[in-house]
Amino acid sequence: MNKKLVTGALAAATALTMAFGGTALAEDASTQGTNTFVDGGTDMEFWTFQELHVAFWTSMADVWNEQNPDRPINLTVTTGESHSLHSKLLIACQAGEGAPDMADIEIGYYGSFLKDGYLVPINDAVEPYKDDVVMSRVTMYGDSEGNYYGVDFHLGATVTYYNMDIMNEAGIDPADIVTWDDYVEAGRTVLEKTGKPMCAVETSDLFLPQCMLLEKGVQYVDAEGNPQIATEEHAEVINYIRSMLDEGICIIAPGGGFHTEEWYGFLNGGNVASITMPLWYMGRFTDYCSDLNQKMAIYSIPVWNEGDTREVLQGGTGTSVIKGTENEQLAKDFIAFAKLSAEGCTYEWEELGFDPIRTELWDDPAITENTDNKFLSFFLTNPFDILKANGTDITAPDISGSYSATYSTLVSTTYSNAFEFSTDQDAAELLQSEQDTIIY
Repeated sequence: MNKKLVTGALAAATALTMAFGGTALAEDASTQGTNTFVDGGTDMEFWTFQELHVAFWTSMADVWNEQNPDRPINLTVTTGESHSLHSKLLIACQAGEGAPDMADIEIGYYGSFLKDGYLVPINDAVEPYKDDVVMSRVTMYGDSEGNYYGVDFHLGATVTYYNMDIMNEAGIDPADIVTWDDYVEAGRTVLEKTGKPMCAVETSDLFLPQCMLLEKGVQYVDAEGNPQIATEEHAEVINYIRSMLDEGICIIAPGGGFHTEEWYGFLNGGNVASITMPLWYMGRFTDYCSDLNQKMAIYSIPVWNEGDTREVLQGGTGTSVIKGTENEQLAKDFIAFAKLSAEGCTYEWEELGFDPIRTELWDDPAITENTDNKFLSFFLTNPFDILKANGTDITAPDISGSYSATYSTLVSTTYSNAFEFSTDQDAAELLQSEQDTIIY
């Protein structure tokens, strides 16, 4: 069976937006929040697709107003379902009306807004912070001319989470796993001793294969932003994961992805030995997998060759200023402050479990040794040890050009075909066929 589809960047999203017949969020917005109103403050509007971000933005607006009484903001934050919100934002940008001053844009959609010039460069606002943060989480939301347009919530450092009940039963110490070959060998032992798979792979998202591909130094788009999923290295990754599936070391994630009810139940039940995901996934454990409290340990990801850098960045949300706002400089300065200041990064870690972009926090005992922090208390190892060990030489995904359209194809057909529906098809041929369907 082959589910091959012809997809384009936000094509389905655009059609959905047109069905709503407007450019604003309007009646289907699910949540609104505001900061404390300041008489004489500048009214500003913010859109986000994540309800958890609402409190962050309203709280940071209050902190901004305390520190900038001459430039106060009255911020209204609106959130809706991700697909709908991104589509409406795109249409509002295309129409030149109805868009907010600022917005959170998920990484899979970001390229469409970037390539069509709907965002405002924020270089000047970021400048005061650049020596204190991991700039790859800013420059990745940029262009070839050195402009950058967005700031992320977190570093998004990818790690491997191990269920230590399973690893101990198998007699495996994750600290001894350095390469992917080590990981596979350990997976064979885990399967033999416990009957449980070492890991799972998604068919509706891309985290495991993207991690492996970034470690090879290969992106989903080329230097000009064109799709390049039909590469030798990508075929190698596909075949490597297929071999783990064939041995039973890896399985297809129940529900197809790592953000589904079926998967959370499977993971919480102690049915899989490990999962490779970014550090922001800690919140999924604390929120959905309470039975794993004090059972999970976090280690650096395996690499292809011993000595390789054991870190990549994955996932993300670029917060941006939308072109056409009447408050451009104020919006830029507020975003940079909220995302890059010590206050903002501390909030993101303590309340949201996001690994901080601001590196000074990695060495602050009040942050790294706080036993009352729900994320530090949940896991058996400390995530800041990994951040400090691996440093800031980190590979980020290139989301320029056709990335949005390429992402759409990868998560809708490529990986489901590669790992579930067309497993007998040569990987190189499959990837070329998939690449040929990308419209951008």
